[in-house]
Amino acid sequence: MVAVLVLALIWGWFYQRFYQSLDREADQRLQRIADALRIEISEAEDAEDRYSRVMQSFWQLEKSGGLIQNMYLLDMSAEPPAFIASHSLPGNRALSMLPPTAEEAEDLAFDYINELDRGEMVFPDPYAYGISRRFKIVLCPVLDELGMLASVIGIEADMEYLKLVSDFRRLLAETVLAALILSLLVAWLLARSFSRKITHLNQSLEAVELEQCPKHQPMGVNELDLLGRGIEKLSHEIARQRLQVQRLYEQKLDELAFTGGAIAHEIRNPLSAIEMHFGLLKRQLTGLAGTQADAAATALAEISGQLAHLRTLIENYLTYSRKVQPKSQRVDLKEFFDRLLTSRRAVLTDFACEIDFGSVTHAWFDPTLLQQVFENLINNSVQAAAGKPLQLKIAIELHGSQLTIRFADNGPGIAADLREKLFTPFVSGREGGSGFGLALIRKLVEAHGGEISYIGDEGGGAIFLIEVAQHEDSGGR
Repeated sequence: MVAVLVLALIWGWFYQRFYQSLDREADQRLQRIADALRIEISEAEDAEDRYSRVMQSFWQLEKSGGLIQNMYLLDMSAEPPAFIASHSLPGNRALSMLPPTAEEAEDLAFDYINELDRGEMVFPDPYAYGISRRFKIVLCPVLDELGMLASVIGIEADMEYLKLVSDFRRLLAETVLAALILSLLVAWLLARSFSRKITHLNQSLEAVELEQCPKHQPMGVNELDLLGRGIEKLSHEIARQRLQVQRLYEQKLDELAFTGGAIAHEIRNPLSAIEMHFGLLKRQLTGLAGTQADAAATALAEISGQLAHLRTLIENYLTYSRKVQPKSQRVDLKEFFDRLLTSRRAVLTDFACEIDFGSVTHAWFDPTLLQQVFENLINNSVQAAAGKPLQLKIAIELHGSQLTIRFADNGPGIAADLREKLFTPFVSGREGGSGFGLALIRKLVEAHGGEISYIGDEGGGAIFLIEVAQHEDSGGR
């Protein structure tokens, strides 16, 4: 659009300047001819000599050719004004463009009589007299010795130069059209080049999203080169911060594993001693009878249950605090879920499960760790169903480099007051639960570089959303 506007302005400006230049040149030529005729006529001694000089001058102009078409000398002192001499040169003009009659010459002179009386040369507008009189006209006054208007020299030039203007206009239009086509071609090539450069920048951003270092490629445009270098710096900074976060994460995991191991060791030793002495005490109390035997049995059962619960807590804590290192591989999703459901149905009550794979057939993750994640989720759903028919729905989608798995059941859902701290250890909605199940699930998913969230219970059940990055070296934490 800018190119079209600029070319239109240039076209109009060139055309106007060219026309004005030709018109000005025609005026100057007619003025010089009229001045020469006026000098020649002024030297005449009488009317007969004036007529002779005019005709001789007209014949000389006929031999010289040029643009001159009609010439006449109008006697303004006669009553009425009359032609002294009139001559028309042969030409190729249209038949409708005839030489002026005496009345037409007289009317033309009287239209500018004031200027002519002042001795001014006049250039009437050729377009004001119709197509039959469309000539380039100059009226040159001839004054007598008293300064009065004696006669008027009229010279009419055929406006053939307008054909040159028309030819120039056509040539200029063709030039503008060619320039426009060239501009559009150049604009298309530039846009295509910029499109490729922008595509490369988009690929660089996608590489950053995939946690890869974008390839450096000079753009040839300062602004795009700056943007490309900015993306590269951003990639390096993200990688540096990711490494720093991973180091801190691993450091905290190491501290947690060390602390968990130390606590478990410190608890296991006295716990083993307690269990040993509890066994001795249990054997000693087996000889009791009556109410003492009932009371002892009740106390022993309570102690045994609490010791078992304590050992379970220690084992769960050790499992949670242990460092996880995923080994991602390309997994066939249908085979993975078939194996998962078969193993769960073998140890749990039967349940229905509907899986929507969409267009996703394979994914990258550690199948052992992700199987543990879904086993815990299915176990929780079965326990929440409390013997009622359980219906599970799993939907799998792939958004760019992110695998999204939606896990939903038709159970009672999660209480609102537990949702914010749902994945925190020791937080559980089930009586007697330790809360390590969902906490461990979150740890395993995050080890893959992903996230798990609880997104509500739209249909009355629990819905979890699991997101896992999809590339060969995903996870590793």
